[in-house]
Amino acid sequence: MPKGVSEKLKTYRGNCHCAAYVFEVRLPEVREGHECNCSFCHKRGGIMLPVCEEVAFVQGNADTLRTYMFGSRQYKHQSCATCGSYLFCTRTLTHPQDESEAPQVRVNVRVIQNLDVWGLNITTNDGASVPPLYTPPVFRGPEPPAKIEGANIYTGSCHCGAVTLALKSKPLDGNYQGSTFEEMVVECDCSICIRNAYCWIYPNKPQLSITGTENLSYYTFGTGVWKKSFCRTCGVQIHHHIDDYSEAQLAAMPAEVAAWAGPRRDWSPVNLRVLDGVDLSILKIERLRGSILRGDPYVNP
Repeated sequence: MPKGVSEKLKTYRGNCHCAAYVFEVRLPEVREGHECNCSFCHKRGGIMLPVCEEVAFVQGNADTLRTYMFGSRQYKHQSCATCGSYLFCTRTLTHPQDESEAPQVRVNVRVIQNLDVWGLNITTNDGASVPPLYTPPVFRGPEPPAKIEGANIYTGSCHCGAVTLALKSKPLDGNYQGSTFEEMVVECDCSICIRNAYCWIYPNKPQLSITGTENLSYYTFGTGVWKKSFCRTCGVQIHHHIDDYSEAQLAAMPAEVAAWAGPRRDWSPVNLRVLDGVDLSILKIERLRGSILRGDPYVNP
């Protein structure tokens, strides 16, 4: 149990979205969480708390989780390779003779079932200032072809650099009075968005250029119309891939699915967390209660 923990413990159940991993952890009542602004944590958006007892897996096991390490390599970031859900951060044992450095597991409370993540008291750790400082991967692909007056080009990447992207957009900036960007920016609390901490912007396909698409994995569920992409090495969530559905394909879909897919087939929604130098705190972000808008709510395993 972490030092200083004296509260009565509760058992919480969590899972990745596809339910390949279902687990239980013992924690004091979850009222808070800790974010980090380092290069990886900002992109992944995890809200972490130390686990007080060993994680008990109901389905799956820790040995089969995708593990990503970087920098000093003292931390293992573990996620599901199928749906990309970020589950745990584990400190490795760097000096076996020092018991004070015993491995410590932190759980991403975003994946805990029936938890109001937006109602938590969140504190931020300044990991971005801890050396060695992160150097963002360079985008070397073609400029997005969209013609937009007064647009800026924003570049970004997954954390490991296997996937890079460029977005042409009206300025994503502002000042002390708030954002000057008037288009839709959304955080959603549906079952997948709350787990993966997406902050969505909705450009059209000509506004986006991506390199390294061969390094992407795709996850889809429900209607299967939108495919969420993430780097298969570091797990960072990139964008929604939407197929160029033909009229014949739309006609073959259920009417309600076609009504959703048709008007949006030119979209290429992007997770703003992957863009370099974009300050999310100044943007006008709409919090959408997608968890109660869906007609077929997600059932926790």
